[in-house]
Amino acid sequence: MPKASVRMAYAYDRLRAYPPEVAGRIATAIGNALGMRGEEAVLLELGVGTGRIALPLIARGYRYLALDKDPAMLEVFRQKVAGVMRKVRLIEADARAIPLPDESVHGVIVVHLWHLLPDWPKALAEALRVLKPGGVLLEGWDEMEAEEERLIQERWRSLVEAEGVGVVRGLHRKRLEEVEEALKRLGLRPKTKQVVQWREERTLRQALEALEERLYSFTQLVPEEVHERIMPGLWAWAQGEFGDLDRSFTLERSFTLRATRMA
Repeated sequence: MPKASVRMAYAYDRLRAYPPEVAGRIATAIGNALGMRGEEAVLLELGVGTGRIALPLIARGYRYLALDKDPAMLEVFRQKVAGVMRKVRLIEADARAIPLPDESVHGVIVVHLWHLLPDWPKALAEALRVLKPGGVLLEGWDEMEAEEERLIQERWRSLVEAEGVGVVRGLHRKRLEEVEEALKRLGLRPKTKQVVQWREERTLRQALEALEERLYSFTQLVPEEVHERIMPGLWAWAQGEFGDLDRSFTLERSFTLRATRMA
């Protein structure tokens, strides 16, 4: 397993995790949308990562099929669920070819995945294929806002573009709209609700580390050699612009859930 993948998995776990109370509210919203008690339902999560969505649901009794194509992410997740593996099945596979029978799960959870897949309709078709009649597709996404974070990301983008590489932003929102339209064309009725809003403190150093470890999807299409070349300049700029990189700022965050029930 490449060391970079393992490092990214641990960085993702450290910098993208939810506070416990937020994770609990997200789990409650998913359970309410599903409309079944935990011990009765089988959930599949596509792109489970290190388990920030999965863990509170497993703790509530849901049987969980955790799919990810990244073995490093699955290994971090496996370590967390070692004591409850009887409830969990790890599946190293691509979301565009789910190795499960038709109509085999009650809920499919998809959080921050569609925009990573150029051929996302294949993954959507697979998600709908494995859902039981009356099952629910549960899509979730974060939004976050802070002026300091925006400035750092804009500087990163300008440094990348100075190397002759374009940076695509806004694909996440565009892809959510495309998926919603696809569901409506199938005669389904997606329902969207903001589940929770919260504030958290983040340091400038953490904001830089999140970029350095390429935790945001807009960084991942940039060639590795370009990314590595511009990062020292970004750190130097941030030091000159902000001074103390361990100074904290407030990040406004929210989580939204879109639930679509099968006929």
